[in-house]
Amino acid sequence: MDHTQVSQDLVKHFHLFWNNFPQPVLLVHKDRTVIAGNKVTEPMGYIPGTRCSDRGPKEAHRNCLAKFAMRDNKTQRSVEYSNLAGMVLDTYWIPLEGEPDLYIHFAVDITPYAADKMFPESVKGQ
Repeated sequence: MDHTQVSQDLVKHFHLFWNNFPQPVLLVHKDRTVIAGNKVTEPMGYIPGTRCSDRGPKEAHRNCLAKFAMRDNKTQRSVEYSNLAGMVLDTYWIPLEGEPDLYIHFAVDITPYAADKMFPESVKGQ
Protein backbone atom coordinates (compact mmCIF):
# COMPACT_ATOMS: atom_id res chain seq x y z
CA MET A 1 0.00 0.00 0.00
CA ASP A 2 1.21 3.44 -0.91
CA HIS A 3 0.57 6.20 1.66
CA THR A 4 -1.44 8.05 -1.00
CA GLN A 5 -3.91 5.12 -1.00
CA VAL A 6 -4.89 5.15 2.68
CA SER A 7 -8.65 5.01 2.91
CA GLN A 8 -10.49 8.03 4.20
CA ASP A 9 -12.44 5.69 6.49
CA LEU A 10 -9.19 4.69 8.18
CA VAL A 11 -8.21 8.33 8.66
CA LYS A 12 -11.72 9.12 9.94
CA HIS A 13 -11.51 6.30 12.47
CA PHE A 14 -8.05 7.42 13.57
CA HIS A 15 -9.46 10.87 14.36
CA LEU A 16 -12.53 9.42 16.05
CA PHE A 17 -10.37 7.38 18.39
CA TRP A 18 -7.37 9.68 18.98
CA ASN A 19 -8.43 13.34 18.55
CA ASN A 20 -9.18 13.90 22.22
CA PHE A 21 -6.12 12.07 23.53
CA PRO A 22 -4.12 14.71 25.46
CA GLN A 23 -0.72 13.73 24.05
CA PRO A 24 0.45 13.84 20.40
CA VAL A 25 -0.54 10.75 18.36
CA LEU A 26 0.41 10.09 14.75
CA LEU A 27 -0.74 7.64 12.09
CA VAL A 28 2.43 7.01 10.10
CA HIS A 29 3.38 5.16 6.91
CA LYS A 30 6.42 2.88 7.15
CA ASP A 31 8.42 5.42 5.09
CA ARG A 32 7.80 7.87 7.99
CA THR A 33 5.23 9.96 6.12
CA VAL A 34 2.61 11.34 8.49
CA ILE A 35 -0.84 10.23 7.34
CA ALA A 36 -2.79 11.88 10.15
CA GLY A 37 -2.30 13.35 13.59
CA ASN A 38 -4.61 14.13 16.47
CA LYS A 39 -5.49 17.72 17.45
CA VAL A 40 -2.33 18.11 19.51
CA THR A 41 0.07 17.43 16.62
CA GLU A 42 -0.88 20.11 14.12
CA PRO A 43 0.43 23.09 16.14
CA MET A 44 3.64 21.09 16.57
CA GLY A 45 4.11 20.98 12.78
CA TYR A 46 3.24 17.35 12.14
CA ILE A 47 1.31 17.95 8.95
CA PRO A 48 0.01 15.04 6.83
CA GLY A 49 2.36 14.46 3.92
CA THR A 50 5.47 15.50 5.86
CA ARG A 51 7.93 13.01 7.31
CA CYS A 52 7.99 12.69 11.10
CA SER A 53 11.72 11.90 10.91
CA ASP A 54 12.36 15.33 9.34
CA ARG A 55 11.01 17.13 12.43
CA GLY A 56 13.51 18.34 15.01
CA PRO A 57 17.13 17.37 15.35
CA LYS A 58 18.35 13.98 14.11
CA GLU A 59 19.18 12.94 17.68
CA ALA A 60 15.49 13.13 18.54
CA HIS A 61 14.96 10.07 16.33
CA ARG A 62 17.98 7.97 17.32
CA ASN A 63 15.87 5.66 19.51
CA CYS A 64 13.04 5.26 17.00
CA LEU A 65 11.71 1.71 17.03
CA ALA A 66 9.40 2.02 14.01
CA LYS A 67 11.54 -0.25 11.82
CA PHE A 68 11.33 -3.03 14.42
CA ALA A 69 7.59 -2.59 14.87
CA MET A 70 7.08 -2.85 11.12
CA ARG A 71 9.55 -5.69 10.57
CA ASP A 72 8.19 -7.86 13.40
CA ASN A 73 4.57 -6.65 13.20
CA LYS A 74 4.76 -6.21 16.95
CA THR A 75 4.28 -3.21 19.23
CA GLN A 76 7.52 -1.63 20.39
CA ARG A 77 7.85 0.38 23.60
CA SER A 78 10.54 2.59 25.05
CA VAL A 79 10.53 4.25 28.48
CA GLU A 80 13.37 6.69 28.96
CA TYR A 81 14.38 10.21 29.81
CA SER A 82 14.48 12.51 26.78
CA ASN A 83 17.09 15.25 27.03
CA LEU A 84 15.38 17.17 24.23
CA ALA A 85 11.94 17.08 25.85
CA GLY A 86 13.24 17.29 29.42
CA MET A 87 10.88 14.54 30.54
CA VAL A 88 10.51 10.80 30.91
CA LEU A 89 8.53 9.48 27.96
CA ASP A 90 6.61 6.23 27.63
CA THR A 91 6.73 5.81 23.84
CA TYR A 92 4.93 3.35 21.55
CA TRP A 93 5.06 2.24 17.91
CA ILE A 94 1.98 0.09 17.22
CA PRO A 95 1.49 -1.65 13.85
CA LEU A 96 -2.10 -1.57 12.59
CA GLU A 97 -3.86 -4.90 12.21
CA GLY A 98 -4.53 -5.56 8.52
CA GLU A 99 -2.51 -2.51 7.38
CA PRO A 100 1.08 -3.75 6.97
CA ASP A 101 2.49 -0.34 6.01
CA LEU A 102 0.98 1.73 8.83
CA TYR A 103 1.58 2.26 12.52
CA ILE A 104 0.43 4.47 15.37
CA HIS A 105 3.11 6.41 17.21
CA PHE A 106 2.76 8.31 20.47
CA ALA A 107 4.58 9.17 23.67
CA VAL A 108 3.16 9.97 27.08
CA ASP A 109 4.92 12.19 29.60
CA ILE A 110 5.27 10.10 32.76
CA THR A 111 7.82 12.36 34.47
CA PRO A 112 5.77 12.83 37.67
CA TYR A 113 5.55 9.05 38.09
CA ALA A 114 9.07 8.06 37.05
CA ALA A 115 11.53 6.52 39.47
CA ASP A 116 14.67 8.51 40.26
CA LYS A 117 16.78 6.00 38.33
CA MET A 118 15.11 7.19 35.11
CA PHE A 119 16.74 10.62 35.38
CA PRO A 120 20.31 11.49 34.49
CA GLU A 121 22.38 12.85 37.39
CA SER A 122 22.42 16.30 35.75
CA VAL A 123 18.65 16.78 36.24
CA LYS A 124 18.03 15.03 39.59
CA GLY A 125 16.80 17.35 42.30
CA GLN A 126 15.80 20.17 39.93
